[in-house]
Amino acid sequence: MADLKSKVFTSGEVAAICGVSPDTVARWFDLGQIEGYRLGPGGDRRIPYSSLRKFMISHGVPLERLEEDEYRILVVDDDPYYLDIIPAALARSGDYRVFVASTGFDAGAMVVEHTPHVLILDIHLSDMDGRTVCHRVKERQDTRNTRVLAISGYLDDEEARQLTKQGFDDYLAKPFEISKLVERVNRLLEI
Repeated sequence: MADLKSKVFTSGEVAAICGVSPDTVARWFDLGQIEGYRLGPGGDRRIPYSSLRKFMISHGVPLERLEEDEYRILVVDDDPYYLDIIPAALARSGDYRVFVASTGFDAGAMVVEHTPHVLILDIHLSDMDGRTVCHRVKERQDTRNTRVLAISGYLDDEEARQLTKQGFDDYLAKPFEISKLVERVNRLLEI
């Protein structure tokens, strides 16, 4: 954490942490809402850790976005079996912070709160279609880059091929080998 406290962030890095566009960060900077300084003839903006932390606290941005080194993964499935095995497998496989939700409604709240890097999403949830959840995640500015891995045991090949047109980044048929799931997650994270 000592290294983090001495870190100075670019406006692009601040944008990624806060879940906004770099233009929004530039506007905050230019209006004096977030403190920092400019570098060189191009006037590149730089924001020290202490200024960013102060800004995040005063604007209700979760500090976990700043102070963690782990990838955030949200697993959404209404089957308790998958809500147990997927987080356990991911915990053994890497530096992941895993959250779980059993409904589409809960998934929406968790997405807003945690801004996951990857969303592992069952297509057939008890309260709504997983395609609707995916669409809502991809239409939000701060989560449109969240990678979405669809999981289902009920799709035929043609339906599975259509998932990329519906915003999904990958698909894995249930039941699946845990090693395949971890491989897909790592590929989505480009690890």
